[in-house]
Amino acid sequence: MKVIGIEFAASEMNYVVVERGVDNSLAVTASNRLNLSETRSHEALRAFQQAVKTLLKDVSPDCIAIKTKPEKGSMAAGPAALKMEAIVLASAPCEVKFISGARINKCPESDTSLKAYHHPAFKAAVCGCKSE
Repeated sequence: MKVIGIEFAASEMNYVVVERGVDNSLAVTASNRLNLSETRSHEALRAFQQAVKTLLKDVSPDCIAIKTKPEKGSMAAGPAALKMEAIVLASAPCEVKFISGARINKCPESDTSLKAYHHPAFKAAVCGCKSE
C-alpha cells in the first residue's frame, strides 16, 4: 500500500510518501514540500494545482492521509491551507483520509532520516496505512 501523508503549514504542503510492504515494514520513498506563493493569484493556484497533479501521477497513491486542521478557533487553518486542501481533494485519484492531530501525536512511528517538519506528514501516512 502506498500512502501520501500531508500536513499543511502556513502556505506550504509538507508531504511524505510511505509504502507498507507485505511484511508490514514501512519505507519512505519520497518527501518534500510544495509552496503556494500567493492565495489570490490565479497563476500561483494553477502552478500549485499542476504540482499536486504531477505528484499524484508520479506516486499513484492508494490513499492520501491529511493531518486535519480546524476550520474555526485560534488554531484554524489559514486561507492558503484551505485552498491547498481543496486542490488536493479535487485532484485525488483515491481515497482521502483525515487524521486528527491527537491521533498523529499518539503515533509511535518515526523516521529519523526525515526533517522535523516532515514528521507530522509521516505520521499521517503511517496512520493512513493502517486498516480501520
